[in-house]
Amino acid sequence: MCMKHSLAHPSIPSSIWALGSVSFLMKISSVIIFILSPLFVTQVLGASTFVVGLLEGILEAISFLTRILSGALSDIIHKRKSIITVGYIFALISRPLLGVATTVEGILLGRAFDRIGNGLDAPPRDALVGDIAPSSIKGACYGLRESLSRAGAFSGSLLAMGLLWVTHNNYSLVFWLGSIPTAVALIVLLLFVKDPVSEKCQIKPPKKKLKLSDIKTLPLSFWLVLLLSSIYNISNISGAFLILRTEQMGLDIHLIPLVMVIQNIATTASAYPAGYLSDTFGKRSLMFLGICLMIIANILLAQGGSLVVVLGAILLWGAEMGITQSMLAIFVFDACPALLRGTGFGLSHFLNGISLVIANALAGWVWHVSGPASTFYTSALVAALAALVLPFIHKKSLT
Repeated sequence: MCMKHSLAHPSIPSSIWALGSVSFLMKISSVIIFILSPLFVTQVLGASTFVVGLLEGILEAISFLTRILSGALSDIIHKRKSIITVGYIFALISRPLLGVATTVEGILLGRAFDRIGNGLDAPPRDALVGDIAPSSIKGACYGLRESLSRAGAFSGSLLAMGLLWVTHNNYSLVFWLGSIPTAVALIVLLLFVKDPVSEKCQIKPPKKKLKLSDIKTLPLSFWLVLLLSSIYNISNISGAFLILRTEQMGLDIHLIPLVMVIQNIATTASAYPAGYLSDTFGKRSLMFLGICLMIIANILLAQGGSLVVVLGAILLWGAEMGITQSMLAIFVFDACPALLRGTGFGLSHFLNGISLVIANALAGWVWHVSGPASTFYTSALVAALAALVLPFIHKKSLT
């Protein structure tokens, strides 16, 4: 174990708290959009679930491609905060577009702006956390941002239900209201988040101009991290399958949203403590703990037994997400050279997106062919395979 804390333990920088607050606000807004837009398309516009699936596929492809470009661009121009700002402007525009939409094409346009904003935000934001974080508390900084983001997802889910009830299912009004947290997030970003990469380059321009061809110079440790992340995310199947499992176990329909509430509470509660502990005990140890929790949760979900057991498994599932997503972000940052960190996060987000598509397609097929137990056992097996990659990631790159 790596004991690195001293009496002069640094505090989390204010810019990290600001970024976490921004993530909290943006997640509230994006979750409202994510939850309500499929309902609006089917219930109000009368489109089929096939159209919903087609829209979501197109939108995720847009997000994946934007993430690669935004990460690399943040390295090329040395301005992470500027790209994040543009992303939030796209997201802010998307809310009114959805509010006035009366056709499927209008929803597609609004959601496309939202996904472009998300793609522009994610890689530069993850790189910026590492740029700002003191090296001795990097895990705590990533964990804090993840916890606040998950708290936003939890709050957004409850707020979406509450706003629908208060507005009597006025989707357009709720979309308009969703612009409020986005606007506040943009203001907080502009006023309270510093960009050390941009400031450093203004004082002393980099000696080397980055080119996209420099991707081939990324070290082996980075590609091993991507291998670990890609395999592990194939085990990270959609919460829809957790919902289906609880429904099978007899959970009342009106209580189904509690599944995602439980998961997000556990993720919120685990991310920051895991990040904090990783600064003392090492990132690989915490990542291994997260993988073990994933395996245990899957086994419990596969065996069923009772509704209480399944809900307990979902709690473990949420906890492992808080741990593993924080650790994987740190792994990527530590494995990338300073000039290629945005690019590294862009590649990571893109490949993780592909892994999640594979995960859900595989889970749906296994569920259809062999049933729910086989689905969760398969997820546990894939998570165990990911653990086999962990020892090959060089320990020095994770300190």
